[in-house]
Formats: sequence, C-alpha cells, structure tokens
Amino acid sequence: MNRELLFKTIPELAKLLKAKKLSPVELTKSYLSVIEKFSQKLNAFATVTPELALSEAKVAEAEIVNGNYRSKLHGIPYAAKDLFALKGYPTAWGSNVFKGQIFDYDAEVVKRLRNSGAIIVGKAAMSELAGGPPFATATGACKNPWDLNRWSGGSSSGSGAAVAAGLCTFALGTETWGSIMTPSSYCGVSGLRPTFGRIPRTGAMPLSWSMDKIGIMARTAEDCAIVFKEIIGESSDDPFSINAPFNFNRKKLLERISQLKLCYVREDYENFGEVEVGKAFEAALNVFKTFGVKIEELALPDYPYETIATTIIVVEEASIFEGLVRGGRVKDLIDPERRGEMLGGHTISAVDYLKCLRLKQKMMYDFDKIFEKYDAILGSSTLTTAPPVEAKMSEVFKGGNVIEAAENILGIPAISVPCGFDKKKLPIGLKIIGKHFDEKTILELATAYQNATTWHKMHPDLK
Repeated sequence: MNRELLFKTIPELAKLLKAKKLSPVELTKSYLSVIEKFSQKLNAFATVTPELALSEAKVAEAEIVNGNYRSKLHGIPYAAKDLFALKGYPTAWGSNVFKGQIFDYDAEVVKRLRNSGAIIVGKAAMSELAGGPPFATATGACKNPWDLNRWSGGSSSGSGAAVAAGLCTFALGTETWGSIMTPSSYCGVSGLRPTFGRIPRTGAMPLSWSMDKIGIMARTAEDCAIVFKEIIGESSDDPFSINAPFNFNRKKLLERISQLKLCYVREDYENFGEVEVGKAFEAALNVFKTFGVKIEELALPDYPYETIATTIIVVEEASIFEGLVRGGRVKDLIDPERRGEMLGGHTISAVDYLKCLRLKQKMMYDFDKIFEKYDAILGSSTLTTAPPVEAKMSEVFKGGNVIEAAENILGIPAISVPCGFDKKKLPIGLKIIGKHFDEKTILELATAYQNATTWHKMHPDLK
C-alpha cells in the first residue's frame, strides 16, 4: 500500500480518478486498510462502514468508467462526525446514553456528498454530545496522530485525527465553540468553519440552535473549498439555512490579496498559552507581509464574550436535552461537570438569556464596523499545542482566546491552517477570520499562505 497516496489532496486524487489511473474501489480499500490498522490506536472512529463504502465505491467506479463524472469528489473517501445521521447505522453522538440509536434517514450533508460521488468510510468519533474533556466520550479519548499520549481536540476529535493520520481524504465536523478550530490546530490539518447557516444542519444533532455550524477538515484550504461548494445552500428542512453565492479561484491569488487590508489580535501567550505558539504566529504574519498586504493590530470591542457564549450555549443545550433531565438520564453522562451544566441550564433566567441575545446584536454592529475597515482578522487557532490525554478542561483551555467566543456568537467564518511545530513536534495552527458570507477571501488567503509554506505537507509517522 502506498501511504503517500492517502495523503494526496482532493485535486491530486481527482485527477487520477477522472483519468482512470486510480480506481475508487482501490482507493477506498486502501483507506479501509489503514483504518483497520490505526483507528483503534487513535480511537478515531465510532463506526466504520466498509460494506457501504465499497458499495458506493463500485458505483462511483462504474460511473467514471462510463464517462459520468459528477464532481471533484467523485470516488473520494471521507468520514462524518458521529452526530450526523447515516441511515441504518448507529449514531450515538459520542454518548452511552444514546448507544444503539439508529435513524432511518441520512443527514442533508451526507445526501449532498453522496450526490457528488463522495464515499463515506465511517462515522468519526466525537466528544459526548459535542463537548467536554478528552475522557468524555463513549469511544475513549481520541489520540493525536503526532503523539499518542496527547489529545486530538474536541469535539470533532475523530474527524481531526482521521484526516491527520491519512484514514480519509476529508472529514465533516461541527463547531459551536472551537470544535473545528481546535482539532484542526492540534492535528495539523486545514479546517473550515463557515458562516452560520451556509451548510444545512438537517439530520445533525443540535447543541445550540443559534451557534452550531457544520464545517470541513481536510489537507488544504483548497480541499475545504471544494467540499464546501458541494454542501452549501438552503434546505427546506433547516429554517436557518441560507443560499449565498460562492466562487473560489486560486488563479492570480497574490494579485488580489495584495489589495487587501488585514488586522490581527495580539494574544497573551505567556499567561494563557505557549510562547512557541506566539513565535509561530509572528512568523506567519511575516509571510503575509511578503504578499504586500497591509496588517494592523486590532483592539477588540469590550464585551464579556465568553460569558455571553457560555450562557447562550448552556440555555439552548438545556432546552434541547430537556428529555435527559426530566427522564433522570443526566446522571449517565460521562463528564460530571457536563451533568451539572445540563442541570444548571434550567436555572438561568430568560432575562439573562435575552440580555445575551441583545448584546449579540450590538456585537454584530461593532464587528460589521471592523470588517468595513479590514478584509480579515489573523490570530492563533489555539494558544497551546495538543495537551496530554489525561488533561482536565481547566488545564486545556485557560481562557484568553476571547475572539474565538466572539466568532462563534456572531457566526462569522474562519479557517485554521498549519503554521509550524513546537519543540515537542506538535502542530500549531493559524486562524484567518472573515466577515459573514466571505469564505472566498479567507480561503484565498489561506491558499496563498499554503502556497508559500510547507507545514500542511507534513504528516505524522504512525507505526
């Protein structure tokens, strides 16, 4: 088996598949083989779907041979986080409470990827009900392919680990507050969190109606753009979903980018993160300066971002999982702190919740003003590299990265791309944040950065 083949980008694989130099069945079998070899070491999958994958691969192969080429994803294997419904297969949401739960339908994104010709190889592991520390998952802490003693990041932990380890070409994840940016950063992959509502959430477990976003983890920003184009758009079953134009073009990138004006957030790495992460960010800023763009430091508007985000999520989560509370099943959740959070959500007043929603509107106005002046905001995806698997949440997230809360409250898009390694040889992530519906700009900036660097081409050496 050629392991390097499994780390190729979507355009590279698509070229081989379309030219019939590579068989979708052969490619799918190769991915299933490495899943069998490495997945249990990583705890990367909740469910592997070999029969379905090979069935879809045979269909894709027959279509391509007959000249019916659907898209650049035709014949490309991927994984979907275990909160997406997959007809006839378990969807446990990372929890023992929902063990054995099976839906008789597919999530909308799964349908759209099937229509594009993509092949699902399994359901990626996740943190229980999309939150909590490394141990809070029914499938066991998901380990980082760069160091098996470290966490791959939550809650889309399996998606990040699977892509980084070469177990699939790309994976679907979700983010309510950091769940795409974190595993992308920790695992050294490219992760896109789009504008709220751009990808329909029909058939996906909700955690927060007003903050959940579906996103993509892949080898490169361009890979993310290719997948994004196939799954965006309105769905009649998701009232929050939105139609908006999207056009990504990697030609003449530097010519367009040189006209942009960027800003960055200066983080307190000494108190809330790691100095090495700060140094990698400074180096990334220098790369952007070579493109001829203007970069200025940004002072964020003064809001209690983390308090607002926490209040909104906890209240909406308590409402969504009210049945767990009333049925007395909260006690069966893995993380004791999550049990308290679920119960505590019922004690927050409507007045406090509505105050947070009103502050959100004011924040929206202030950030619109920022994006009138700047085209994108640069920052570190996480202020630290991957923590030990046994770490507590208070040790993993020390605060300080307040813009992450702001991004998720407002539902603005961002992408994380690899920008270096620390002395422990753990990946570091660079984040590019854009205004609503401007995924094009952040993807082009990320692609230009990846054209000028090689961090995204480095892969863990699993044995």
